[in-house]
Parts: sequence; C-alpha cells; structure tokens
Amino acid sequence: MTKYTYCDLEMEYEPAYYVSTLDWFNIASCARKRMTEYCHDMKRWRGERRSFYSSIQAMNVDTKELLDV
Repeated sequence: MTKYTYCDLEMEYEPAYYVSTLDWFNIASCARKRMTEYCHDMKRWRGERRSFYSSIQAMNVDTKELLDV
C-alpha cells in the first residue's frame, strides 16, 4: 500500500504496474478537460496538450479494432 496526502487528506492506494488502454483513454480525457480549463494560460495549456497527445499515442489507436459492427 502507498499513502498519498493532499490538502491534509491522507489516502491509501495500491499502485498499478500496468497502464491499460482504458487508463490511457482516461488520462487523455482528463488532459483534454484541463486544456479547456486552462485555455487562458498558454504555458499550462501547452503542457496539457502534450499530455493529451502523449496518452493518445500510448494507446496505439491504430492497432485497435472498432466494435461498431
């Protein structure tokens, strides 16, 4: 178990040793939301944009099959 403290709130969690495609999708989604939130701060926006595109690239989207048949 790992402990994490944020704003005087202590949380315990079990770190994952693998980042799945769904995890990368969630990271990209959160980064996209932060891009909108920080659109007034160009330096921060660029960092969030980098996070967004890095997570999209890590998903290997081209290797996935769509299930919309």
